Amino acid sequence: MSRYAEVAVQLPVAGLYHYLIPERLQGKDLVGHRALVPFGNRGISGVIVAMSDTAPEGVARMKELYALLDAEAMIIPPVLSLCLWVAQYYESPPGETLRAALPPGTAITADQGVELTEAGRAVAAGQGGALPKVQLDLLMALSGESELVSQRDLTKGRAKASDVARLVEAGLASYVLSSKAARIKDKQVRVARVVRELSEVDREKLQRAKVRYKVYQALEEAGGETDVSKLKEAHPLAATHLKKLAQDGFVALSERVVRNDAWKGHESDSDGMIADVNPLALNEAQDKAAVAMCSQMDSEKFGAFLLYGITGSGKTEVYLQVIANCLKRGKNAIVLVPEISLTPQLAARFRARFGPLVAVLHSALTTRERYDEWHRLREGQAQIALGARSAVYAPIDNVGVIVVDEEHDPSFKQEEGVRYHAKDVALVRARNAGAICILGSATPSLESYHGTITGRLRLLRLPTRATGRDLPPVELVDMRRHQPDKESMLTAPLRSAIEETLHAGDQVILFLNRRGFDTFVMCTACGHAFRCRQCSVSLTYHRFREKLMCHYCAHEEALPHTCPKCEATDSISRRGFGTEKIAEAVASAFPQARVERLDRDVATGDAIQKVLGRVARREVDILVGTQMVTKGHDFPGVTLVGVLCADTGLSLPDFRASERTFQLLTQVAGRAGRGDKPGKVLVQTYKCENLAIAAASQHDFDRFYAGESADRQELGYPPFGYLVAIRVDGRDASSVIRQCRQVADIARSVDAEVSVLGPAEAPLAKLKGRVRWHLWLRAQDRLKLRHAVRQVIHRADTRPGVRMTIDVDPVSAL
Repeated sequence: MSRYAEVAVQLPVAGLYHYLIPERLQGKDLVGHRALVPFGNRGISGVIVAMSDTAPEGVARMKELYALLDAEAMIIPPVLSLCLWVAQYYESPPGETLRAALPPGTAITADQGVELTEAGRAVAAGQGGALPKVQLDLLMALSGESELVSQRDLTKGRAKASDVARLVEAGLASYVLSSKAARIKDKQVRVARVVRELSEVDREKLQRAKVRYKVYQALEEAGGETDVSKLKEAHPLAATHLKKLAQDGFVALSERVVRNDAWKGHESDSDGMIADVNPLALNEAQDKAAVAMCSQMDSEKFGAFLLYGITGSGKTEVYLQVIANCLKRGKNAIVLVPEISLTPQLAARFRARFGPLVAVLHSALTTRERYDEWHRLREGQAQIALGARSAVYAPIDNVGVIVVDEEHDPSFKQEEGVRYHAKDVALVRARNAGAICILGSATPSLESYHGTITGRLRLLRLPTRATGRDLPPVELVDMRRHQPDKESMLTAPLRSAIEETLHAGDQVILFLNRRGFDTFVMCTACGHAFRCRQCSVSLTYHRFREKLMCHYCAHEEALPHTCPKCEATDSISRRGFGTEKIAEAVASAFPQARVERLDRDVATGDAIQKVLGRVARREVDILVGTQMVTKGHDFPGVTLVGVLCADTGLSLPDFRASERTFQLLTQVAGRAGRGDKPGKVLVQTYKCENLAIAAASQHDFDRFYAGESADRQELGYPPFGYLVAIRVDGRDASSVIRQCRQVADIARSVDAEVSVLGPAEAPLAKLKGRVRWHLWLRAQDRLKLRHAVRQVIHRADTRPGVRMTIDVDPVSAL
């Protein structure tokens, strides 16, 4: 009886595709295996998500899958079901969702080639007989080729795939699959192992061959098994002698897969950062939180917690002790962090506590390192997956706890491709596994905190710092009264505070969430502004590269000496502030201080860890940075934090702008006073009365939540309603606008309870050369909203060159 496979192909296409399972594979369970399947004129790798004994209705003829790509399933059942849920909930292609769960560098593609059979060559030699001209031309083209010709190349002219198929049906040609190997494969080493002890007679005989006997002795001293390469270091001809020893039955030679521990190449990343090997004593609030979580874990039932702890309250130690408890139960753990390259301290603490049981998954690793870490988890060599958002798909079964650290961070939301939110996916995975999920933050998102009020999450508070110190006092510096310096942006109070801090031998962090040297460049003669030709944003001048750069599409150009519009000379004015300019000005203002900068421009390779390491070793006096400096760093020497302008994010056209401002200010303020000395924070602002700024200055989350949630509730925004953003982009503006208006009309016709906001030009009206429009759907009922979205997907026209993307639960309005 025939069996059929449902396959999610690794292409951005909707739905699943059905294939006939070859007879040789009929009796096997193939779910979760990768397979090479025919797709058009080529072979594509995909994941088998289901099998069936009945063919799908309406399919007269079904293609057979080519081959399995792996000996065992690459996608374990809990991850497979999770990925299919993600594809459904976020309206994304299942194959693209499953790609995130596979190890990097393993995709395999194949071209379907065509070659002549013996009969075809005979017919070609006889000039084709009565074949139609198109098929004759194909036959003659194939006869003149010495190498395999892809069907794609054959059908570029007048010929169609059906013409090639007729040649194959007539027995004149055949299809041949030409596959392209994966970029990364298992690394194998030659291993020698003693399989027979030497008798006295054997030893006497072997001692006559002195070098061979020394090789055997070295193998014995290595415990009876070791890599051949290690033996060759002392004995260059070891391979030859081992081969003879194997022939004599004393040694067995085999291949062994090697999994390298990625951390071994990155230990220096945490240089200067203290990591506690042994558990620390918990204070009363920490212990109460840990006991509650472990008790829930004992029940083996799903439980979700919001661990709301102020900055420096010891959330990480709670995570560590709960995970240790999880491992004792024989279960595994997943820890998600916003950007692991920015938090080497956290990675160092996990490795110090759990050693090689921790596998690190993040983009800063090489493809080989990520491949090996993925397989260490898959094979059970590691039990804790620590990484950024995609680590939620880690290939580990029997999960007992999932931690989402800094759960409020917007980087947990994927903004391209499959637009999933790792926090929500983590909650679903924990629910499916009967595990606990811990969302930790000093500045919880409004959605998560609201979840504690509705009962969706259980609130656990850590109200004091683990050191017993108070949170640093925050002073608002009104920039309407205290004019900032034109170069450094320092007001007199902040400059004075820096001088006092440096005199005391302590460290300073200065925060400005804008990189570059000058953020706006214009001609003072005619007013021409230098903007990116591909994006609707101003170009930023970066002095270290002497270039004008776009922060969205990476376009760059030289800074001209004359205006390209009016050709005036000496009229180019550079204005605005960025971290590069501030760092230079601060270094000039405090020449005795060692000044470093931390932003995306210097964060290449391992530069982040090197900068953070120098700060930890107190080799830096003043650190100037963007939001990178707010990410959970623990530097005991920092006693002063200065926010150069708290208002930069408030004017963004985004309903979350106020929330993000509060979170950034609270987080960066929390970097001060974490050591033996008290700290203080100075926040420069033109808007002292703004709720986000005023509440952050008092470390008052409850006040901020009350005010912001009242505004959100009035508008029906999350957490009091649900949103889906539909974005339309293309190179032709009129086509984009027509498509967006059609989508709006469809959405309005579906359900009166689904509000349609827009359509309108997106705040970033042009990006990478594509015009952008958007509209937002809002509803109180998630099911009604989903129905409206699916009607849009099914009914909207597809215009050439126009792309429509669906963003469920959007985080960014830009």
